[in-house]
Amino acid sequence: MIRLLFYSLVFLIGAAYMALIAKEDPGYALLSHGDWSVEGTLVLLVTALSLLISAILLLIYFLVKTIKFPGKVGHWNRNRKTVKAIENCNKGYIELAEGNWREAEKHLKKSANDSGMPILNYLAAARAAQEDGSSHRRDNYLLQAHKSDPQADIAIGLTQAELQIKDGQAEQALATLMHLRSVAPRHKQVLKMLFRVYQQLNSWKDLENLLPELRKNHIFEHEVLSQYEQSLSKQLMSQALQNKNQGELKAIWNRLPKVTRAEPEMIHFYCQLLLSIGEQELALGLIKEGIKRHWHASLILLYGLAHEKDAAKQLETAESWLSDNGRGAELLLTLGRLSLNNQLWGKARDYLSESLVVTPSTEAFQVLGELYEDQLDDPVEAMNCYREGLILSAQSKEVKRLDDDLPAMIALSVGC
Repeated sequence: MIRLLFYSLVFLIGAAYMALIAKEDPGYALLSHGDWSVEGTLVLLVTALSLLISAILLLIYFLVKTIKFPGKVGHWNRNRKTVKAIENCNKGYIELAEGNWREAEKHLKKSANDSGMPILNYLAAARAAQEDGSSHRRDNYLLQAHKSDPQADIAIGLTQAELQIKDGQAEQALATLMHLRSVAPRHKQVLKMLFRVYQQLNSWKDLENLLPELRKNHIFEHEVLSQYEQSLSKQLMSQALQNKNQGELKAIWNRLPKVTRAEPEMIHFYCQLLLSIGEQELALGLIKEGIKRHWHASLILLYGLAHEKDAAKQLETAESWLSDNGRGAELLLTLGRLSLNNQLWGKARDYLSESLVVTPSTEAFQVLGELYEDQLDDPVEAMNCYREGLILSAQSKEVKRLDDDLPAMIALSVGC
């Protein structure tokens, strides 16, 4: 518009100037070529030439516009499609967030090719298709995503593995992740998801082999990784015990880092397995070593369940702990059991009774009840102990149930 006004202003100024010149002296002009000649005023000739040139320029202008018109129409049409695709894309993501899977899939699929970001649309459509219960449509969208951007192999593969894990297809997810690992061996998300799949498949040996990579690439925090390592070691040791492979059981324990082998819970777990296969001396050595490092209730109780060849020496060792560690309920229960092993019925009764005074426990009631029934020939006291033990056990279960239900009760009261 500004350009048109400028040209119009120039034209008017030129016309006014030519009018002033023509008024004073129109001039004379003669054009001749062979037998052909044209004569007239100079003003008329200049005006005619100006009009002719203007007409030619206008003709060229309109020809250019005519040639460019289909392209402009196409550009406008593409813009219109892009705008509509973005609208459908937004609708699709909103439907996806609201859980309207079928509608989300429809909008995302419809807008994929014209939205400018087809891979994101296809990946989101794959999620919607799976939530709608169709793994076939999901895989088709993932294939379309790969075709739209072959360079995004990692992103597409991770999405595929995530959806397969969520759909319970752990073996298919493992195949997907193994392919990704061959492409990107140190990719953190690939390693983390591979860890999850091995857990689902109970593939403990593969998990053990993966742990060094997880530690090297700092996939988890140190404390979290240590917990995973302990849990995995327990699974491997249990599996070795089921397979009756004592050599593998001990080898797994020896492969553990020293700091892990010093953990009271790990010592307790391993020694329980050793006691179950009759490795009393090895278990006792580890238990006593663990107690020296950490005065831990589970190890104290386990010491009372093991049987040393010299029962009197074992009782003497446990009694030596009284002066340094006090008369705790766990130690008193262990002393009661060891007194039973030494057939010291009165001492056993005293230790067990004192343990119940310090902290009542179902175990102590059970052991004391058996002592009254089998050795002291007092069925009434035995029945009293068994009854008190059952009451305590029922109370403990009730407290645990209330603890489990407490969050829901609080939420309900807040809602009211």
